[in-house]
Amino acid sequence: MARDRNRRGEGEQLRDELLEATEALLTETGDERAVTVRAIVERVGVTPPSLYRHFGSKEEVLREAVSRRFGSLARAIGAGAGPPAERGDAAGALRGGCLAYLWWAADEPGGYALLFTSRRDTLLPGGPSGTEAFEALTGGVTACQQAGVARAGDPHRMAMLIWAGLHGLASLTTARPSIDWPPIEELVDDLLAGIVGLQPDDDPR
Repeated sequence: MARDRNRRGEGEQLRDELLEATEALLTETGDERAVTVRAIVERVGVTPPSLYRHFGSKEEVLREAVSRRFGSLARAIGAGAGPPAERGDAAGALRGGCLAYLWWAADEPGGYALLFTSRRDTLLPGGPSGTEAFEALTGGVTACQQAGVARAGDPHRMAMLIWAGLHGLASLTTARPSIDWPPIEELVDDLLAGIVGLQPDDDPR
């Protein structure tokens, strides 16, 4: 049953509800091809014209839904990296951002699945490596190199390897929680030591 039309000034609320429904459907189906305009609007209780008043196409609403999740991840990484970065601690900032990535993945399993395990053909401008979160990771590696605490090399390539390692940790610790995993802080330290040569302090925190 369709709901009543939104009153004047409630358009943004409807827009947010359409995006939330799209995110939920992407997470549930694991495949953007299974997410239709009809499925989106039925979940919200409106008709297709209501969606098209806010978005030009299904591709546009999919792109924005994915972008919102990437934005949430980027904010979490920034919050984790921010305090040590303000102290001038480049290694601590990189480590804090990596830990924040894993904590966000654990706290937001649906959002993480939407970004990195769902089948998606819709890409953000610049592709996956052009996202704000990945740019922050590349910048963190570069800052460590400039501070003399990371080995020389292509920071973009190093960031790709770190991302792959973080994704593996996020996916495996979620899929196999019964395994006696070492503390996640130690795993991140090992990952960064192996890829960029960071040496953790005796007390990293």
